[in-house]
Amino acid sequence: MPEPASHFFNVEIELSELSPDTHTIDLKLPVWRPGRYFIFDFASGIQEFKAFGPDGSALVWEKTDKLTWKIQKNNHKSIKVSYRVFANDFLARTRGLNEEHAFINATAVLMFAPSMYYAPLTLKVNPYVGWHVTTGLKRISENEFFAPNYDYFTDCPLEIGKQIDHDFEVAGIKHTISIFGKANYDLKKMTEDFTKIILKNFEFWGRVPYERYTFIVHCTPQSGGGTEHINSTVVGVKPQAFETEAGYEAFLRLISHEFFHTWNVKQLKPAGITPYDFTKENYLKELWVAEGGTSYYDGLMLVRTGQMSIESFYKEITVGVEDERRRPGNKIQSLAESSFDAWVKFWRRSQNHYISESDYYSKGSYVSLLLDLEIMNATEARYSLDDVFRVMFELYPLDVAGYTNEEFREVCEEFTGTSLQKFFDDYITGTNPLDWEKYLSYAGLILESDEGTLPVVGLYTAKQGEKIVVNSVLEESSASKAGLKTGDEIVACNGSKCGYEEMEKRIKEMKAGTSVEFFVFREDKLVKAVLTLEDSKLKHYSLKKMENPTDLQRRIYDKWLETKW
Repeated sequence: MPEPASHFFNVEIELSELSPDTHTIDLKLPVWRPGRYFIFDFASGIQEFKAFGPDGSALVWEKTDKLTWKIQKNNHKSIKVSYRVFANDFLARTRGLNEEHAFINATAVLMFAPSMYYAPLTLKVNPYVGWHVTTGLKRISENEFFAPNYDYFTDCPLEIGKQIDHDFEVAGIKHTISIFGKANYDLKKMTEDFTKIILKNFEFWGRVPYERYTFIVHCTPQSGGGTEHINSTVVGVKPQAFETEAGYEAFLRLISHEFFHTWNVKQLKPAGITPYDFTKENYLKELWVAEGGTSYYDGLMLVRTGQMSIESFYKEITVGVEDERRRPGNKIQSLAESSFDAWVKFWRRSQNHYISESDYYSKGSYVSLLLDLEIMNATEARYSLDDVFRVMFELYPLDVAGYTNEEFREVCEEFTGTSLQKFFDDYITGTNPLDWEKYLSYAGLILESDEGTLPVVGLYTAKQGEKIVVNSVLEESSASKAGLKTGDEIVACNGSKCGYEEMEKRIKEMKAGTSVEFFVFREDKLVKAVLTLEDSKLKHYSLKKMENPTDLQRRIYDKWLETKW
């Protein structure tokens, strides 16, 4: 990376101990990365590919498909390959290089030979002058690293630059917080808060699957989200998150989520992604456990550590109730289908995703909550979903086949002693509405509702370059009655051109009875639509404790939140 401003990585690969009896060898670049179930176009960034024999002579090669380079190795026992990679996508946590820093996920930059996928490898990095490398890979020397195989290699991203590395120990194990970017953060408090999350997970799982762990934090105005890895995580946070309690709590929530993944997904994996096959989609129906279960526990763990108030947790539950009951897609797509179709639907955010799809993250977390309460009620508070995850972690270690929904259900049933087939039929493979009131009552909580009126626009838009495009329109909403349709390109409102942010602001400021005149392009025709905001009847929910809970309800509540009634 001699010229960071060019966004190009220079890559050299040396393959040795090759069989002299083979005439060709394939090199491939993955089409997806760990943690994102979506097909990328990594190969499009590859250029100036060359192959050489041990004497430096050029070797003949050809590209046989979008991810494969076939090299005529001429019986050589070793060959070298070089190419350049254009890298300027930090937000997807794949590959990026600029004047400030570099980030590498191996799947997006470094090719592999399928015949040598499980062979050990070393990586030598030549950082730009003044930069250093932070990674979960085993360090051989300052800029040389070791991985037991390519699969492990892809799960150890590299941050390269002038990032601040802060080391600390938890239970005698080294942890590192590596921060790129500037913000008004308190590193001492951050370390203390991370330590609480780490210790709670140690207590929860009972066994630590790593020798050291690295938190890579990208702190920029555009950053957000996170990706779990085998002994590290990469998270994005905006600088302003450290300016408010709510922003900082959301950051800790992200840390809690990705760190829980260290066990749930990076060790305990669904069968469909065990092992990874980076050359194609890896279909699975268990993302509601892998991601939804983690989304449930990321908040619950903060409640148990005292970093999130019980009142905030209540509020989150009620927001979940409203989301689950209002989202039209929950009536159409099951959680198992949402998981399976992640490759073709979830990450693509189609124009009608809200009205036709469920969400294995959010709804998966809701179902995990209900399942947790069901297990505690069935076992009179002796066991919970915590116990299920711990047993699953031991039953399905990383080096054996992963689990299926059926096997997950069977472990749950070993604790309850009763069949959970109907629960899974209704809520995992089916689309039945969740019976929140029933399950929350097991913990002595009453879900109350009041029906009020609220102006509902029902219009979901997205910015596509300089265009404002309608993603979806809710049925019977103000936008629907105005005649707006999915795919419409909004070009003007109230007689003048408006940008995306301005249009969003205008819609948010609308009051019931007011109107906005839109002009949209629909199939190259200019169409006028007048949106008059109407009140809609919507239920709002709140949670409160029962006045006279039973002893069992108290015990479930205490076990669940690790507190006293």
